[in-house]
Amino acid sequence: MTRAVAVTPRPAVAYAGVLLGVFVIVLDTTIVNVAAPRIQEDLHAGVDTAQWVVNGYNLAFAALLLSAGAMADRVGGRKVFLGGLALFALASLACGLSPSTAALIAARVAQGVGAACMLPTALSLAAKLHPEPRARARAFGRWAAIAGAATVLGPLAGGLLVDTLGWRAIFLLNLPVAALAGFLLARNAGETETRQRSFDVGGQVLGIVALAAVAIALTEAGKHGWGSGAAITALVVAALAALALVFVERRARAPMLPPSLVRHPPFRRVSAVGFVLSVGIYGQMFVLSLYFQHARGYSAWATGLALLPFAAVSMVGPVLAGRFIARGAVRGTLVAGQLAGAAGSLLLAMLGAHTGYWFAAIGLVLLGVCQSASQPAVAAATLQQAPAEHTGIASGVMTAARQVGSVCGVALLGGLLGGDVLSGLHVALLIVAALFALAAGLSWTVRPPEVPAQENGSP
Repeated sequence: MTRAVAVTPRPAVAYAGVLLGVFVIVLDTTIVNVAAPRIQEDLHAGVDTAQWVVNGYNLAFAALLLSAGAMADRVGGRKVFLGGLALFALASLACGLSPSTAALIAARVAQGVGAACMLPTALSLAAKLHPEPRARARAFGRWAAIAGAATVLGPLAGGLLVDTLGWRAIFLLNLPVAALAGFLLARNAGETETRQRSFDVGGQVLGIVALAAVAIALTEAGKHGWGSGAAITALVVAALAALALVFVERRARAPMLPPSLVRHPPFRRVSAVGFVLSVGIYGQMFVLSLYFQHARGYSAWATGLALLPFAAVSMVGPVLAGRFIARGAVRGTLVAGQLAGAAGSLLLAMLGAHTGYWFAAIGLVLLGVCQSASQPAVAAATLQQAPAEHTGIASGVMTAARQVGSVCGVALLGGLLGGDVLSGLHVALLIVAALFALAAGLSWTVRPPEVPAQENGSP
């Protein structure tokens, strides 16, 4: 049953609070990359531990996205967003005060839980605050701009803070931003509509177990090889959890993953491309941060500047890509993005300790083209290919698939670095180049949905 909600008194101010919240959760997906080497030194951690500082956040973020959306339907998007924001702020404080890597990873997981509560509910709040279609379109445009700005500022702000105030400052920075976001939203937005909806506890628990086991398997395989006991055990656990998840979801009253959506071949192909995109982009940003600091001796701030060609293209490129997509060139844009990613990864795989920076810059620009073209094209293709009755949950599944890709990318590519950053970098980026090439072929099979021919009255 649906309950009426009060009219929002100041939607523009309330939406500013939503955007500030989105800014900090997107920022924390990239800002930690440049701080990873300094965290390693300060807390006496290895590369595998630094991976979990990044992936603890991404893992919780990915695993809880769909359930957070269901929770918002039951109790209201405003409540869930503000609760997630409060948890995110407290966890950020815990990160900044962490005395050990174990405490830091635990706090990063808590941050991811808070972020998972915020992202899907932010979409429902954006829709509520902008009921008129054109205003809603402009609101989503501001959303994309804020997310792009956070992606750009992550490496730069992270490098500057690490070099001047220390790595703990990147987490403490979240506190005033979260406080302002919560104040603006709480004072100026009413609650979203609520609906009675079952919560798929079994599916949620099994999804977390399967995802965590896959991340552990990739990390251990990169460190000790696929024949190691830890990697094999984690793979077995992941396979059993995945099988159990399929069994549970087929019998659930309100499944977290509707079987009809999962069985839809066009949607599966688009989801696979989105997954590869995150593996390639987020995995490379992690290993390139280590490369610039360990192999080339850059400071954290200089590393942020070195990654700027990727970030700058990623911020302005989607505007041009959006024009092609608006003209119906979804498939072409998607293919072009994957090919750019393959070419950029191949170039970056050739980097050495003394290779001219211009060579790295060209590769980073191509990765920026990949991100700029692929991200909006994947979103558009998701809406095109998903069954009409599942467009909402399809967006959530795609977001979750991309977060899962970021987890796997950091785990897989970071695990390959081991003790020799350069040789590990070469292998890791060659793998990514191959994945992008496969995704380009898969993208070519993504076709727009057929429009039924209208009857013209002829026999």
